[in-house]
Amino acid sequence: MLDPRIYWGRFRDVAIDRPIFLLGVQGGGLTLLSRMLRRHPEVVSVTGNHRYWSGADEMHTVFGPILPPELTGTRYKVPAAEHPLYNPPRSWTYACEELLPYYRKTAKDATPEIKRGLERVVRYCLRRYAPGRRARFIDKSQVYTVRVSLIRELLKEYNPRFVLVVNNPYAACYRAALGKAQDMERLKGKLSFQERLEICAQHWANSIHCALEDKADDMLIVRFEDLLREPEGTLRRICEHVELEFRKDMLPAPHHKVPFGSRFQDRWYPLNSRRALHYMEKATGKQIQSIEKYCGTIALRFHYSNPNKGEDKL
Repeated sequence: MLDPRIYWGRFRDVAIDRPIFLLGVQGGGLTLLSRMLRRHPEVVSVTGNHRYWSGADEMHTVFGPILPPELTGTRYKVPAAEHPLYNPPRSWTYACEELLPYYRKTAKDATPEIKRGLERVVRYCLRRYAPGRRARFIDKSQVYTVRVSLIRELLKEYNPRFVLVVNNPYAACYRAALGKAQDMERLKGKLSFQERLEICAQHWANSIHCALEDKADDMLIVRFEDLLREPEGTLRRICEHVELEFRKDMLPAPHHKVPFGSRFQDRWYPLNSRRALHYMEKATGKQIQSIEKYCGTIALRFHYSNPNKGEDKL
């Protein structure tokens, strides 16, 4: 239940300073990176500060009921809600070719009303979780990956920072189509695996394409695999981009305990540099070709290649 103070509280005096938005697809490493950054004492999210660094961190879900529809759209106030197959909540369908036009938003869609709605939520979180001091707000609503220029326009005077996390589509799309994505699990009785795989490939390609289309100097792109293989160096680069002091304790360590009640307890320590890549070994040549059809060109920009061609599998 939403805190009633969000409706009647006064937050206009709360300063918004370089809010941070993590972008990418579901299952693409955003939870791990979000938790790393949220361990910093100067960072707050929609559910807490560094003392509770592993709770829900997606504004479009936690505050979906009160946000303008342009800032939500996978669970609440859902565009194209009457689609015969792709029912909400949507995780790997909202950026498929059929639904993307309903979800894609850009700077031209910005209005004063949407701006006030976004600012109110950010200020509320800062006031509640960092009372009496300045802090940085962080969010990882994946749907904002196709709305970067809208978020930038709404918060331009606060100098937002964006971090796009890309992952290997040949593993990610296969994994999602198997049913690791909730909407794909629901579609198992209605669509074949091949059909689900093509939807996931469209979703990955369109999500990354939209973010790249909106890219500016305020956006850093990192590969999830690099965060797993070289966590300290990659996190230092991210911290430098978002202008946040790097702290060694932000990195997963064996003595850390994920706060009680958190979901995805395994998404912390130890790090597995081959996480999800084993899905590529299960895919047939036809399935790999289907992914390459939609994702191949963009994937090569980040050195992900068709695993059947004997090149870099990362």
